[in-house]
Amino acid sequence: MRLPVSQWKPWQSALSVWKALFLREAMVRMFGSRVAWVWLVLEPVANVLWLILIFTVIRVRHVGGIETPLWIASGMLVFMTFRRTVSQVQNGVDANSSLFAYRQVRPADVVLVRSVVEGVTMLLISATVFAVGAMMGWMSWPASGWDVLEAFTLAWLCALGLGMIFGVLVKLVPETERIINFIMMPLMMISGVIFPLSLVQPPYLDWLLLNPIAHAIEASRVGFAPFYHSVAGLDLVYAYQCALVLLFLGLALFRRFNQRLVMQ
Repeated sequence: MRLPVSQWKPWQSALSVWKALFLREAMVRMFGSRVAWVWLVLEPVANVLWLILIFTVIRVRHVGGIETPLWIASGMLVFMTFRRTVSQVQNGVDANSSLFAYRQVRPADVVLVRSVVEGVTMLLISATVFAVGAMMGWMSWPASGWDVLEAFTLAWLCALGLGMIFGVLVKLVPETERIINFIMMPLMMISGVIFPLSLVQPPYLDWLLLNPIAHAIEASRVGFAPFYHSVAGLDLVYAYQCALVLLFLGLALFRRFNQRLVMQ
């Protein structure tokens, strides 16, 4: 027999809230405007095709021992999973401020669900791009789908933590939003999306490898082709440690400034 809401345990209430938020966010993300779903799919696909066109014009057929389209798609889609999740989490509190009138809904619930919606969406789009590319002969099928999934998950975890940190920072100092938006393009360049990091020599390479997203991107390429000439110093343990630190800081900030996030 179904218990009345007043007798639900905390975990039952949390699951109910997450389910409702997930359905709401998915509907808004897909059908929030007439062309919402078109832009949702077109943006990552267009970015991949644009880079492939540039590399084709300059006659680059392989990068690091793998097909150029695969090298570009794997790097770009992992990075876009990171970037779009950061954006969704960062803006999650403002976009759902009206929901905080319900005592069951907290800021952490909103950003967690938004990150899941974005992660699942990008995973489905990426799987479609890779499948179409493989069927057309532009890319190879992944040698280890689990390794590729792990790379996407790692980028998503980093994005969730960093997005929470940025979300609190923007609430406290709104002017920082411009700076955050500005740094995404340089971050893409130093993460190995546009050029292989293996071309960079120490000590500059050591500095670039402080970026955990670079490790996730390289790991995704290794997941497709174990023979890929990955950058020296690839370390997923370090990347996971960074993700955990970002998540801890993000959750701590949300807990510390929970009232200000709800009231502002």
